[in-house]
Amino acid sequence: MTKSKILVLTNFNPQSEVALLQSIYFANKTDSDIILLHIIKGTKSANKSKSASIQNKLNKIIENYKGSCQLVFNSRIEYGKVIPEILKVEKEIKPEFIFIGTERDSKPFNSTTINLIDEVGCPVIVLSGRNMSKGCESIVLPLDLSKETKQKVDVTLNIAKTYDATVHIISATSDKDKKIEEKIKKQILSVKKVFDKNNVSCKTELLVKNNKATMANAIIDYAHKINAGLIVIMTRQETSIEKFFVGSMATRIIKKASIPVLCISPKC
Repeated sequence: MTKSKILVLTNFNPQSEVALLQSIYFANKTDSDIILLHIIKGTKSANKSKSASIQNKLNKIIENYKGSCQLVFNSRIEYGKVIPEILKVEKEIKPEFIFIGTERDSKPFNSTTINLIDEVGCPVIVLSGRNMSKGCESIVLPLDLSKETKQKVDVTLNIAKTYDATVHIISATSDKDKKIEEKIKKQILSVKKVFDKNNVSCKTELLVKNNKATMANAIIDYAHKINAGLIVIMTRQETSIEKFFVGSMATRIIKKASIPVLCISPKC
């Protein structure tokens, strides 16, 4: 049986280390191999001296961690444009998750990270805060009325079982349309039954807010209030009913949350 793999992106900044540490905690729970990936812009022939230096850095990182756990580590250096190279590696190794650390206020965040999340074929865990928790006792699962809800629930269920975590099902809605509010309440109860059936601890809450910005802030505030270890979101959804988690909503949550955010594309 082929072991699952976790792809960790690194450019050697402090957030990359946060991403690596979180991937190690997760890999220890799932017995996954870790592949540490660095992209050098340009061609291999034009970066021979730089390649040796980068490989030494990767080797030192692996040596620093492999003695404290029983995980299998590998490293890769690719050359060219960042996103196409990441997508190429992802297609080749088929990781279960990609971990990426990013500075919330940095300019590349809006291009590289968001574009990668939009194009990649597997779930991406984004770490824009310095959260160093070894566990994940609580998971926040925001719901909308999209047809991809089952996909998001399935991924959350697996992670909750892995960490023996409590899932907090929440939704944010305006108080203008009672019919939509009732639909959301029914969906919350329906999803709760899935977790109850699988013996996963579950709590629910409906937040009433007036617009997307305050909805995003309310979800983040709730996650911080309960000291959640993870927020699970869909990066896009196609329904025209209460479009909570289209690109702008996902971006707000990813950029503002100081805890890990698991981003799932509908095509994953």
